[in-house]
Amino acid sequence: MIQTHARPANSADVNPLDLHLRPASARDEAFLKSVHDAGRAWEFQALKGQVDDALIETIYQQQYSAQHDVYFNAFTLAHYAVIEWCGQPIGRLYADFRDHEIRLLDINILPPYRGKRIGEILIRSLCAQAAAQRMPVTLQVHPMNPARQLYTRLGFRELGTRTDNSPGAGSFLEMEWRDVTATPAGSR
Repeated sequence: MIQTHARPANSADVNPLDLHLRPASARDEAFLKSVHDAGRAWEFQALKGQVDDALIETIYQQQYSAQHDVYFNAFTLAHYAVIEWCGQPIGRLYADFRDHEIRLLDINILPPYRGKRIGEILIRSLCAQAAAQRMPVTLQVHPMNPARQLYTRLGFRELGTRTDNSPGAGSFLEMEWRDVTATPAGSR
């Protein structure tokens, strides 16, 4: 279960107690797709005005469907949550709680709510849960994704590059966060 009660320093814009994660359901499908599309907009910025918007929408739909299928088929025990702030849905967080790690599959916040430390609060909460269990938080991110800077600032380190051979996927950075103050599991 994802918890959001830990309050990090410098979170003046958002009170973590106003954040809520609720399980995503079929009724959230249109919202989840809109969050996906907003999160991928940076990739299509250069094509705006050069390519028909209908083509971009088709690509978004194909990417969303493929991503949805991969997540829900490969990570059957993961938590798929809608992020709410003061009762308003503002994003999504998908995390797979494994025996040896917490895998952050996806965190995406709608543009009007970015820059308020919401992602930071949620990621720090995952890291706190991982630290309590003496395990890492892992993720993958496209090298050009602006979120990479946040992950680095929060203490994630790059482990290497992984190439996804599915159409249009490209390369991703594997990143990991570990509690540097913790004693590794089994070493006591």
